[in-house]
Amino acid sequence: MSQTNFNKRSSHIIRPYINRIISLQLSKPFFIKNFFTSFPIDTSFNRLESLVLNDFNVNDNLSILISLRQLPRLFSLNIFGWNCRESCIIFQSICRLPVLKYAKLSFSNWGSIHQFPPATSDDQRSMTLEYLASNISNDLATLYSVLSYTPQLRHLSVESISNHRVRPIKQFIWPCNLTSISIRSWLLPFNAFASFIAIVGFKLELLRVSTFHRTTLLDAYKWQQLILHRMPRLRTFLFYYHGPLMENIDGSNQCRALLDQFSSRFWIERRWFFAHRHCNCFSSYEPPYLSFYSTQIRSRRFCETDDFLNNNICSYQGPVFNLSIGPQMTIQNRKVVVDFPFQFPRVTELKLIYNDTININSFIDNLSHIIILTNITSLNISFNNQWLNCFIKLLNHMPNVQKLVLDVQSSSEMEVCSNELTDTVDLKCNNNVKNVEIIDKFSLVTVELINKLFPRMECLQVSDRKIDLISFVRTLLLNRINSSYLASLIVISSDGIMIEPLKTMIDNEKLLDNYNIEYRQFELCLWW
Repeated sequence: MSQTNFNKRSSHIIRPYINRIISLQLSKPFFIKNFFTSFPIDTSFNRLESLVLNDFNVNDNLSILISLRQLPRLFSLNIFGWNCRESCIIFQSICRLPVLKYAKLSFSNWGSIHQFPPATSDDQRSMTLEYLASNISNDLATLYSVLSYTPQLRHLSVESISNHRVRPIKQFIWPCNLTSISIRSWLLPFNAFASFIAIVGFKLELLRVSTFHRTTLLDAYKWQQLILHRMPRLRTFLFYYHGPLMENIDGSNQCRALLDQFSSRFWIERRWFFAHRHCNCFSSYEPPYLSFYSTQIRSRRFCETDDFLNNNICSYQGPVFNLSIGPQMTIQNRKVVVDFPFQFPRVTELKLIYNDTININSFIDNLSHIIILTNITSLNISFNNQWLNCFIKLLNHMPNVQKLVLDVQSSSEMEVCSNELTDTVDLKCNNNVKNVEIIDKFSLVTVELINKLFPRMECLQVSDRKIDLISFVRTLLLNRINSSYLASLIVISSDGIMIEPLKTMIDNEKLLDNYNIEYRQFELCLWW
């Protein structure tokens, strides 16, 4: 959406109904900044219950967070952003929201985590927050501080814990009603985990934890004792380990012994069952890894195809579980065959790798038996000139793709002339792609090509540090009449030195009347 259209819609749709808005979602720093400039948060938003801010520049817009205190019914807050320099100040501001129950906070980088003091008074604590999902820190001591701000917390979800600094904890006030904890990546020894659970785990009913390379977490007896003494109410235990194979003295692997340990009466009575498989590494120089996991797991980020499985290592093979869970999946083009053994109905994000020669019609037919093509909303695909027709056909069978990543092969730039493109039989591009990212080689000729390929494209991102930025932006803006939806450009850049030359070029050549341009964490962003 262009800046002009955004302002028009805000005036005609938002302003008349501002006191009736229950849920609001805003994306991109330009939209967010303009919206709250036009509509400062006050009691006019008296029915707003849910707010989502995607790509939020929190460092420059702290006042927006502070103003949210005026919302009497804001129960849910989701913030996704880039660098957060003052994590403590941000989190303290959120804890002061009067009725907030749900908070999901995700930033690519949290700053100043070592200056994150615990809460020392009720004025600092949130007495309403019950659900917190955050990647606020990979530091266990900081997590302790975070918990001191949320005494009523019931559900906690964190991304990664990999650092353990000692911090006095006697004076802290801990959540006394925690019933659910999910840790996507625990990278500390078992003893550190046991100490953490001893503090917060007494009322736990659900524990989900994944660990990588930490074999100390594969001790069934230690888990049994921890659960009996520190988590007596635990009803659901979801565990996932991925790491090196453990071997006996004679060199044989310990898979059977491991499964036997986790198959005692203690585990069977609770109906907690486990399975394993062996996975090939991406590098041929590294040995295969072991995946050991709860069979009850129903939600994993990545699907695992037979590209990554190795069934020749272990003579003890149990049933294969959980291959069809998603939402993300990576598969080689040559693996999409008529007799592919598995189906992945939940996949919404697909990555196709390698440009093998294929019959596109049979490829699409075979792929449709593996995944549901209309479910795909994000597509990442390797691309070269020879794949153009195939790519157009494939995309036309995925009408709901919103985000597209084209990994242009370094040996072949997307050099397809306009006449050749126009004469292409299959150039009926009825897709709804809104966000396009081009990786690697990018040429000026490509501008006209992508405008025709993606008629509803709103944002273009270019990951080519060697691009002639002035020439490219000029060509893009001169051709924007062919892409009425396109309103933003993101270019990977090591610094913001090109901002002033771009402004001079745009102003002198009168390419845009109303636009914003800024630099943020290796990205130069232009919006008009």
